Parts: sequence; C-alpha cells; structure tokens
Amino acid sequence: MAKNTNLLLNVAALSMKTAGRCLLPYGHPKSPHKFTQRQLMTCLVLRAYTKTTYRGVIELLEASGQLRRILCMERLPHYSTLKK
Repeated sequence: MAKNTNLLLNVAALSMKTAGRCLLPYGHPKSPHKFTQRQLMTCLVLRAYTKTTYRGVIELLEASGQLRRILCMERLPHYSTLKK
C-alpha cells in the first residue's frame, strides 16, 4: 500500500528541483543574497498551487517547518519580496 504523503510537500520538492536546474542562484551578483531565486520561485509556485495571497503563502511557511526545511529557509521573506 502506498505511503500517504502531503501533496504540498511534493509540489515544493519538485519545484525546488526544477528551479535549481533552470535558474541561477541569484538574479544579480550584487543582490542581497538573502534568498535564492529557486526559493522565491518555489514560494510563488506554492502560492499558485494553494490559490492564496502573498501573505497567505508566507503564513503557510511560518506554520510548516517541513516546508521551510524543503525550501532550506531559516528566515522567511516579507510578502512584498514575492511581489517584486
């Protein structure tokens, strides 16, 4: 019998893997280097998947330690960072 897994965790892991192959780590050499592009892209994928707001996806990440581990995030971006 198949093990029950959280689809949201699977989406996040797949997004991180795919974005890691397609995106450079940072948008510009002089950018602040707080978050990688694949971390931010995965936040946007989660936003679209859950059909929530920018604030909503940040609240989801605040509540889920497993998602933060998959995204390798010790701190979370401000919701306005995702809008830019």
